[in-house]
Amino acid sequence: MAQQVLPLRFRILHLLSDNESYSVDEVMEALKTEYMGEGQFTRPLMAVHLQSLKAVGILEHSEVYFNEKDELMTKFKITEYGFSRLSYLPKGWNPIAKSFGA
Repeated sequence: MAQQVLPLRFRILHLLSDNESYSVDEVMEALKTEYMGEGQFTRPLMAVHLQSLKAVGILEHSEVYFNEKDELMTKFKITEYGFSRLSYLPKGWNPIAKSFGA
C-alpha cells in the first residue's frame, strides 16, 4: 500500500472499494491509525462525510438498524458510480476489489 496519506473522503472511498458495508463506527475504527488526531476525524464529522458521499451518488445505504443501545445505525457501501471514481486516486491506491460487486 502507498505511504501517502489521502484526503479523508478519498480514503473512505478507497476503504469501501472492498464492496463491503460499513457504519460510521466501523469506518472510524478502520482509519484511526491513519487519521487519529486530525480535526476532521470525529464521529459527527465522519457521519457528515459519509452522508455527503451518499448525496453525490458515490455511496448508498445498505442497512439501517438499531444497535444494542437503541441508536439508529446506518451502513454504507460503494455504488457502481463510486467504484468508477476510484480511477482518480493516486498511483498505488488501487481498489481493494477487482470490480464493482466482486
